[in-house]
Amino acid sequence: MKRWIVGCVALLVVVLALSLGAGAQKKVSILWMEYDGLTPDYALSLEKAFEEANPGVDLEIISTPWNLGHDRLISLLAGKEPPDLAVIGTRWLLELLDMDVVEPIEKWVSKELLDNIDPALMEGKIKGVLYGLPVAAGTRLMYYRSDIIDKAPETFEEMLLIAQKINKPEEKFYAVGMAGKKYVELTEHAYYLFGNGGYYFEILPDGSYGKCRVNDEAGVGALTFMNDLVNKYKVTQPGVTAYTRDEVQDLFVAGNLGIFLSGGFTATLLEQRGVTFKWDVAPMPYFEGKPQSTLIVTDSIVLFKTSDAKEEAGKFLDFFYSDPWRLQFDKLVGFPPVTKSLANDPAFQKPVYKVMIEQIPNAKGWPLIPEWPECNDIIWDNIVATFLGEKDPKTAMDDAAREIDALRGM
Repeated sequence: MKRWIVGCVALLVVVLALSLGAGAQKKVSILWMEYDGLTPDYALSLEKAFEEANPGVDLEIISTPWNLGHDRLISLLAGKEPPDLAVIGTRWLLELLDMDVVEPIEKWVSKELLDNIDPALMEGKIKGVLYGLPVAAGTRLMYYRSDIIDKAPETFEEMLLIAQKINKPEEKFYAVGMAGKKYVELTEHAYYLFGNGGYYFEILPDGSYGKCRVNDEAGVGALTFMNDLVNKYKVTQPGVTAYTRDEVQDLFVAGNLGIFLSGGFTATLLEQRGVTFKWDVAPMPYFEGKPQSTLIVTDSIVLFKTSDAKEEAGKFLDFFYSDPWRLQFDKLVGFPPVTKSLANDPAFQKPVYKVMIEQIPNAKGWPLIPEWPECNDIIWDNIVATFLGEKDPKTAMDDAAREIDALRGM
């Protein structure tokens, strides 16, 4: 009898253990950057739908503003509490590789998913190894009020002439929006620098980055023009150093700007807000005698080595990149689709997408160097010093180049 009771207890323990094991869930966390236009509702719906399709997985989407994303990710990694997945600016990848924390992602996602993305968008492939899938890719362009500007300017010089005609500060209407407050991305400066034939570093014959060149003729010329818009011609909104990109975008959406340089996400916001004024898009202007060029930005999703749910994370990526979810995501953030299967969707036949695609051949991306976040801050600080009248453009860019070269040991 006693032996029978012991046997029953042992069986019960085994059954209970199996039951608990069957009910255990694998948790997948993702650090999710908050794109303009991306709604919390979308993240919640994605989380719920994925968990319903995968009952054994608990998905946690950790939303964070883009402006704080890099520092928050680095803090999580330093604190030994990394997420399983994270959306990153692709330029951060070298820093993460240097920290030896990123997992090659190819073997954790399906071949169908990899085949559905154009290789040209795989900026997250380093030395032949794919570490990140592209989340978003798009060139930056010009928005303008087509109800008061007959023809979009092709050059920055033409833009200035138009700006001087339409600027009406007494009516709180400003010709050109300018973001002067330090932000995680140096986009404002890149538009003028690339349009002047410039770049941030010398490109050496082997393709690596040499010394900083923001103080060359193109770099100083770009900052001089920006500073003239702000302080000489006064055709920007006042107090530019207090404005982030998002706040300048709000001015355009509110009808207080004539021209705004931005990405595809602004078109999404303009449509979502149902603005009553007429607007249009055009390629990013360039300086006379220089080739048209603009900034192209890609973001990626990476998987971390420390994840104990790599297989489940791969399942999530396959789910997120399926047409229904990617279509919603791409429409919300306003970028062209990164998957081939959505290329001909009616949602992406609008002028904003055509202009973005048209500019791709001459577009330039951010420098892929580990120290770029620090370089970004150094250049920003010197741009702000120029706007505040503390430095002239040449001195500011000389100081920036010197400090950046010292930072990189050159």
